[in-house]
Amino acid sequence: MKVDKGETVTQVLLGVPVVFSLLLMAIQGAVFFHTANIASVVAAQSAAAGAAVDGGLLPALDTAAKAIADLSGQSFGAPEAVITNDEVVVTVRLRVPQVAPFFSFTVTRVAHEPRERYISEVDR
Repeated sequence: MKVDKGETVTQVLLGVPVVFSLLLMAIQGAVFFHTANIASVVAAQSAAAGAAVDGGLLPALDTAAKAIADLSGQSFGAPEAVITNDEVVVTVRLRVPQVAPFFSFTVTRVAHEPRERYISEVDR
């Protein structure tokens, strides 16, 4: 019977970094999807605020900044809002926190919302 001294130690030294890297990549994926969800919510809320009858550019941008702070997001740049006669378009960019090395992501989400129109009782 042949005894290989140190074989188990070698296997552990080679296996642990691989398993640890896979674990970090799984956690990084979860953090990425969480940040993407935050960006979607922020974009939708700010587009809805801008599309309201009493909304506009400032309410849309204020809502975006407040929602990013409330949801603990890390903004990659200032939110952008474009308001036309028919719709409000809000673009939000968030930085994804880095868990695994060599992964530096940003998430961009865009929300479109039709503008609300007020029609007085006389015009109905």
